[in-house]
Amino acid sequence: MWKWAICGSTIAAAMMITGNTLFAFVDSQDPFERGPVAGELQAGPILSLMESRRFNFVFLFHAQRTRKNAHDTAREIAERHPGCHVMLHPLPDSNRKDVSSLVEELSRQVNQAMGTSKNSKNHVSMSSGTPEMRAALFLLVAAGALPATLLEVRPPGERLFGRPAVKEVQVRAPDAARLSDIVTRREYRGNLDAGSQAEFPEEEPTPVPSDRFPELEDALKELQICIGSGVMHSVAENIAVAAPTDISVLLLGETGTGKERFARLVHRLSQRRGKRFETVNCGAMPQELMDSELFGHVKGAFTGAVGSRIGSFELADKGTLFLDEVAELKPEQQTKLLRALQEGEIRRLGSSETRKVDVRIVAATNRNLEKRITEGQFREDLYYRLQRFEVTLPPLRERGDEVLQLAERFLDRYNRKYRRRRTLAHGAWSCLAQHSWPGNVRELENLFERVVLVATSDVIEAEDLMVYMKVPGKEYLDMLPVPRPGFDLRDFLGEVRRHQIRKALSMCDGNQARAAELLGISRQALSDFFSKADDSAA
Repeated sequence: MWKWAICGSTIAAAMMITGNTLFAFVDSQDPFERGPVAGELQAGPILSLMESRRFNFVFLFHAQRTRKNAHDTAREIAERHPGCHVMLHPLPDSNRKDVSSLVEELSRQVNQAMGTSKNSKNHVSMSSGTPEMRAALFLLVAAGALPATLLEVRPPGERLFGRPAVKEVQVRAPDAARLSDIVTRREYRGNLDAGSQAEFPEEEPTPVPSDRFPELEDALKELQICIGSGVMHSVAENIAVAAPTDISVLLLGETGTGKERFARLVHRLSQRRGKRFETVNCGAMPQELMDSELFGHVKGAFTGAVGSRIGSFELADKGTLFLDEVAELKPEQQTKLLRALQEGEIRRLGSSETRKVDVRIVAATNRNLEKRITEGQFREDLYYRLQRFEVTLPPLRERGDEVLQLAERFLDRYNRKYRRRRTLAHGAWSCLAQHSWPGNVRELENLFERVVLVATSDVIEAEDLMVYMKVPGKEYLDMLPVPRPGFDLRDFLGEVRRHQIRKALSMCDGNQARAAELLGISRQALSDFFSKADDSAA
């Protein structure tokens, strides 16, 4: 028998249950929402909470337009969690956009519920319902009218590797009594204060972010950095170790791996986060203007200097200066940069006055600096000044399933931005997993922005993606095996051919005609390949 009811006199009996209670608004994403895979549904916010926590009672509010969603959600909860009691409470449509009326209505219902349940540990969903509905519940919690823990359902791409999909948010109001007077009437609080100090029964421990890096998960979310693999988890924790110090950090990695974003993570986790974060792209700046960019100039310092200019070192004083593509600096600029780092002072062009600066340096490059030192193109002493703490960002092709997590995140982001409802066919997911991503995360994100915007169907096929995928260029040829004793070019090319054919067939679900088209060969050539393979096997 389903254990759910629609408000009224049964609320008091239902709320006598002790244990964990969830208060949530139902919206159009409940009980299920469209998943990123075409034709598949995934659990909505409320069912996602139910999967991660055990609740004895669920109190669901809903508007008239989400009445069916509420009944369907209650039915799913009853079937999936037979020990849980569900209570439905409809809200007048006139209240849906009025936070004040919602607070008053919720106060009345929560007061009645709390008055009969002294031993319930309360939780509130902040991931479903309209902004006004969530604001009303938040105010009740912040005011102390509903002593509860806020729960936030986190998308896969926004959580730290290995962490649960649900995050707890504790609300601590410094003046709860005054806030209570603002958001709810005193007569509705009769039993609330009495129940706020209730002793809660023991429950299973909830995994939380490591105390070693308490700010890391929030910083990753704020900077929109996805951590979906063990190797990137190690990168994030290494940065969290170095960030609170003033040690210079050198970020290495291919183009598009996210070096600037991780440089901002260093700044965000440092003691300098309240000061400026300045960026200088050493590769994009004309070399004749680099001195002015870094150190500034005074009026008349050179032709065209019609006024004085503050350089990036001064702008970043007490903060962080990010030197992107630092390997592109010419020897003369390298010497001046080294002097500034060693002495902690700079001199504007055209000026004899030196200025003290306190700057934390984060540098980045996609070049092999040790090789450039050997070739005489980079100063060894500057390298060791920058490389006091070195972090290598692995290419996307070495991050396992992280490419699929990022893809899901970018799909959702650009669906929202362009008001689309795109999903990916199974073949498209296979295509993403098998691509080598020479442009790394940047290539993947650019791909999704384009394909979400221009696709002619809501279901994105593998062919739609391949139109925009980057074809490996000459630099990628450098990654091929180096000829050595025993190397056989014909065997190697034959293995490449077999690999590409298998990949094309997988992307086309075994359809040989479509695979041949993808490979740019005839259907007969593909048949000949299989005939030769059968002959070899015989």
